[in-house]
Amino acid sequence: MTVHEDAAEALLQDILEDDKATAAMLKLRSRHIRGEMNEGDIYGTGYADALGSSARYAPNKWPLHQHAAFALLHALVGAGDVAFTYVSTGGVPGADADRRGNASKLEDTMAPFRAELDMTQHGADADGLFRWDEPLRIGRSTGAHFYPSGCQRAQHALVTYPTLIERGSAPLEVGDSWPSRTLLHLLEDGAVARWPYGSELIWLLVNLERGGIGL
Repeated sequence: MTVHEDAAEALLQDILEDDKATAAMLKLRSRHIRGEMNEGDIYGTGYADALGSSARYAPNKWPLHQHAAFALLHALVGAGDVAFTYVSTGGVPGADADRRGNASKLEDTMAPFRAELDMTQHGADADGLFRWDEPLRIGRSTGAHFYPSGCQRAQHALVTYPTLIERGSAPLEVGDSWPSRTLLHLLEDGAVARWPYGSELIWLLVNLERGGIGL
């Protein structure tokens, strides 16, 4: 196993020692398996895949430690410790081998963002680099929710407030990337950009409490 998977295993053991945390993780796992976490009403279409995805394994086949990592990521977003935004680009990513095709699509990433794909990679820690050339104002969760509709089936929405992120960069992960890898990027790099398979959006996740993530 990799370092980030080992860390997720340790996280899982901590969760399993707390009945409430275990119940919360399993409830979120069920929602994820049903596809609810990728719907656009609350967080944005493709939210779950931005936190972590696998084309090889459907969520119901994920190792439980990856659901633990997913649950922590979701909790950090909900608490406002991690802010996110998403950015349009030139299409959905192709296969890893089609690096030229993917690089061409990334040329259409919306300004002031720039996405650069590592054309060789060879075991690098990420697939490329995602930059923003000016300060960003993005939404940060307050931890509270509201119901935008009086319909009984209406889903809640996050209450957010703007926060300023200085110009900078983040590792870019294209296609599949386990939630444990996303967590480790947030801890080590302070941010990560995800371009999941099937998405025309790059999701930028920023750790606003760097150093406070319990991996």
